[in-house]
Amino acid sequence: MKIENPTKEKLIEYNKNLREYIEKNNTLIKTLYLDLGVQTVRILCYSELFIPHIVKQLSYVLKYKAEKYDATIILWNEKNPDQIYKYIIPELNPKYNFTQRIKMLQRKQSGDNLQILDNNYSPIKPLISTNLENKTVNSYDASTQTYLYGVKNLEPEEFIKEGHIFVQILNNILKTENTNLVHGACVGLNNKGILLCARGQRGKSTLAVLAMMEGFEYVSDDYLTLEKDESSLYARPIYSIITLSPRMYNELYDRMDGCRFLSNNARKDKYVFEISKFHKQFKKKYPIKLCMFPEIVSDTEPSVKECTVQEKGRAITHIVHSTVFQMQDRHDIKTIQKLMNMVKDFKFYKINLCNDIYKNVECMKKFMKEYKNDKF
Repeated sequence: MKIENPTKEKLIEYNKNLREYIEKNNTLIKTLYLDLGVQTVRILCYSELFIPHIVKQLSYVLKYKAEKYDATIILWNEKNPDQIYKYIIPELNPKYNFTQRIKMLQRKQSGDNLQILDNNYSPIKPLISTNLENKTVNSYDASTQTYLYGVKNLEPEEFIKEGHIFVQILNNILKTENTNLVHGACVGLNNKGILLCARGQRGKSTLAVLAMMEGFEYVSDDYLTLEKDESSLYARPIYSIITLSPRMYNELYDRMDGCRFLSNNARKDKYVFEISKFHKQFKKKYPIKLCMFPEIVSDTEPSVKECTVQEKGRAITHIVHSTVFQMQDRHDIKTIQKLMNMVKDFKFYKINLCNDIYKNVECMKKFMKEYKNDKF
């Protein structure tokens, strides 16, 4: 069932109803905070089942106290996501006016998802929704900057199917005039950050993870925050997990001691590991000095060269396209333009990756030790 452009008063009512339902049927277990640098997020856990997932995935940015916060995430274990519409929208409850109820149910069939959309927020992303395939409930209350997230199945192998925890919510929270969540990787040496711009399956994660293991400074292999000021661009870490293909895991097996296996992400092509043992190499606010465009080639030796105009365009397209598609922002022209403006003035280099992953990291290390361009 879809409800489009309800009044502001109705939206407030729907969120109030959902909040009251959560508080009536659940007990607040824990209050946590995420220090994301540019934003602080309060997390209200109404289910202890969420806490292990948060601790494993977000341990670097996790805090137990904060003086203030910018947004709130409310979490609960929702056992009946297919019935929750009755509590969100009172008109659907049988005790209310029969004619009113029938009118709203005309387009509803058993098993339908609920979507409440407001074009002032997004013509695509619902403000309130249920997903009966993955058994979740999502809601955003703009008046209080509060995100509500209910999940039925919180068993590790099921919950990890969603990938990086809260990534869609954090994307919304981190979307400001000068910041954005980005699907990319970032490592570097001597306070010189490299932003690796590529879609999936191009060697980005493997290069970033092995570079970290070889002593590079580290921000992320997958998702990070980009923050732009008048003269500089910075990367900030979010997650304390990495993803590796089975082949790369086998190659790095001897280096993975102390990295806890979390899940195969419900697929056969990715393994998820917790990497808190490497926190000493994480950088909270890391200056980006250049961008690299990785490409897997058949050469026996890796190489780095400055991108042509066409290659730079491809690299920018990759990081922007990958970000907005994964974050469901592909129709958000403002965000697309912001992401392009963040990186367009940087020098871009293409790194040709050979089959020897250790040679690839050594090639990048040698290049960075000789790199002198400090424009940013």
